[in-house]
Amino acid sequence: MTDDPRLDARLLGGIAHFNAGDFDLAADAFEELFFEAVRDEIDFIRAFMQVATGIHHVERNQFRAAIERLQEGVRVIDAITNDRGYDFARLRADVIALLPQIAARSRGAKERIAWPRIAERGRPRPQ
Repeated sequence: MTDDPRLDARLLGGIAHFNAGDFDLAADAFEELFFEAVRDEIDFIRAFMQVATGIHHVERNQFRAAIERLQEGVRVIDAITNDRGYDFARLRADVIALLPQIAARSRGAKERIAWPRIAERGRPRPQ
């Protein structure tokens, strides 16, 4: 990643994919960055990667894997020491709210799920 990770084109691309609902592409972008990450970048990128991967599993009806990845994402969010200006508190809350919806989906519920979005702290959530 660049000296200022918020400016890394690959990170911005991954976030754009995530916010557009392209969770498989987002997970791939975050995974690429994860393998290059050092020090406190590891948890920062891993959180995004786990959440994107978890949602992608939901889209593939792999509910157990989805819940496992999303729960891991929450654990990683809790370990982040440098959020680089991103609103991880909001992302964490959105993921926690998502878990019962996924459990309901695994039992056949058809209600639309509003997926989380990644936003910078203090900015409105992207639509």
